[in-house]
Order: sequence, then structure tokens, then C-alpha cells
Amino acid sequence: MAAKVIKIQDWLDCFNEATTELASSLRFDGTPAREVPSKGGEQANPGTYIAILTDTNSMHLGITSTPNGVRALARGLLGLRQDQEMSDQEAVDGVSEVMNIVAGKVKSKMAGRDGTLQLGLPMFVQTPIQVNEQMERASADVTIGPVACQLLVFRNRRAA
Repeated sequence: MAAKVIKIQDWLDCFNEATTELASSLRFDGTPAREVPSKGGEQANPGTYIAILTDTNSMHLGITSTPNGVRALARGLLGLRQDQEMSDQEAVDGVSEVMNIVAGKVKSKMAGRDGTLQLGLPMFVQTPIQVNEQMERASADVTIGPVACQLLVFRNRRAA
């Protein structure tokens, strides 16, 4: 029996819930300067993405923020203070692991609706994701600890 296609808003709602759950376990040292991601959303901000794949529900989840927001998320995961050094690679690895944890939570929550879900590997990108008319997209502005972020869900539209 084939699984039904899950609405993109359901994916975004689940993604938001999983992100909120993880946020409570991150440790932030003080309150970093509050930056608001550009109004262009993911178009101007770096982020990390991961694929969730099945025959009927293949998509990408993404978390974007400002460059300082990405570093703050990585610091929150690693328990580093603001005055501790962090390389660019450590920031990328840390925020990619945040995405991996959140995606695992999404997969667990959605498994009852589609038991064939598989996670890809997280991918960090500095450049914008190009959205075209064949893609369906949903997004939500969220705050993870003190960090303003945007959650994104992308997938190809189904042919009618």
C-alpha cells in the first residue's frame, strides 16, 4: 500500500515542532546581538539543508540564519561561550549537526504517516537556493534560543 503524499504545511509544522524541542536543549552563553535575517529569506542567508526521501514524499528541509546566527547555533550545540574561538568549519559542522538532529526528530514524528522515510546527509550552503515554478515551498520565521532563523521546506510539485 502506497503512502499518501503529505501536505507541505504538515511537514513545516512538524519541522517547527522538532526545532522547538531541540532549542530547549541548546546552551547559549548570554544573548548574542539580535540580527534579523534579511527580508529575502534564504535568498541572502547561509543555511543547512537535508533531504528526506521516500517514493511519495521526497523533499528538503532547511534552516537559514545570518552568518553570526549560524555561529550562535553551532555554539549552542557545542556549549561554547561567545569568547571561545570557533573556526568556520566548526560552525558549519555544528549547524549541520543541529539540522541532522532536527531532521531525525521530523522523521520519527512522520514515520506513522510514511514508514519508508530515509534521511540524506546535511549540506551547508552559502548561496541562495533557486526556487522555480516546478517547486513547492513553505517557510516559517522562528527563534531558536536568541537566534532568528527561517525554516524552509522544498519539494518538486507533482504532475497532475
